[in-house]
Order: sequence, then structure tokens, then C-alpha cells
Amino acid sequence: MNEQINDTQTIFMEVTSKKVETHDQKIAAIEEKVKDSNGSAELIGKLLTAVEQLHSDVKSILLPVETIQDFSSRLSSVTALLKSSTLNKVLHHHHVPKLTWISAGLFVAFSLVCSGWFVTSSKLNSFIINDTKYRWLRLDTSQRSLQVYLDRVDSLYSQSPDMREKLIEAEEHYRFNFERLQKAERLKAEAKQLEDAARK
Repeated sequence: MNEQINDTQTIFMEVTSKKVETHDQKIAAIEEKVKDSNGSAELIGKLLTAVEQLHSDVKSILLPVETIQDFSSRLSSVTALLKSSTLNKVLHHHHVPKLTWISAGLFVAFSLVCSGWFVTSSKLNSFIINDTKYRWLRLDTSQRSLQVYLDRVDSLYSQSPDMREKLIEAEEHYRFNFERLQKAERLKAEAKQLEDAARK
């Protein structure tokens, strides 16, 4: 039992001696830092004297009060202008010269006049052709019944000025009947094809 107590004391002594050694090392490190800080104290003192010197220099270089007030008022007016800055808008105005508009107008007018001349020329040609045909029929004296019929049509036109509208209506009616006959023929042909297909 004494042995156990001695072992425990020995272990306790070793542990405590190690702890004491580490504390001694820490204390030595702290003392070195304190010695180094004494050197820093001299630097801090020099720094404080330099700051005091700078403070006295700044006091000696002070600007006049009027200059500072003028600068302050100008600065406040500039800040007010910067807060309410104007918007820069770029407006693009495309101008076409009047000469271009006049040229375009003259070109359109010239085109209309030319198309009018062309239409008038084609109408005139059809009138000349129809007049030539009518006069040829009138010259053919061997067709006496045709001559009498043409005289009757001429007198009818003199008495009935709306003859042209009636003629156009009759032509439209004939055209409509012709189209119906063509459709009937086409349907008849389709029916015959279907009938032939059904027989096969």
C-alpha cells in the first residue's frame, strides 16, 4: 500500500513539476513581450509628438472664414443642381427636302396622266374598231335584211336612251345561262364517269 502511495506521489510530483515548468516558460514569454513594449512606448511617444506638431501646423494654415463660407455656398448650390439634374433626350428629326416631295408629287401626277392616256388610247382603239365593223356592215348592200335590221336598231337607240343598260343586262343574263349550261355539261360528264366506274 505504501508503494502505491509512493507511486501516486511520484506521478503527482512529475505532473506538477511539468505544469510549473510550462507556467515558467509562459511567464518568461510575457516578460519578453513587456520588454518589447517598452520600445513601442518610445515609438508611441514619438508618434504623439508628431501628431501634436501636425495639429499646430494645421492651425497655422487655416483658411479665411469668408473663403470657407463662399466655398460652402457654392458647394451647396452645386449639390442642389446635381440633385435636380436635367434629362438629356436625343430627338432625331428626319427632314426630307421639299424638292424631294415636289419631285415625288410630279412623278405621281405624270404616272396618272400617262395611265389616263393609255386607257383613253385603248378605248379609242376599240371605238375605232367597232365603228369600222359597223360601217363595213352598212356598206354590204347584198344583205338587205341586215340593212333593215341595222336601221331598226339605230331608230330604237334614238328612242330609248337606256338601251345600253338593257343590253348589258341581257348580256349578263346570257353569260349566266352559258355558265349554268357549262356546269350542267360538266356534272353530266362527271355522272357518266361515276356510272362507268360503278359498272366496273
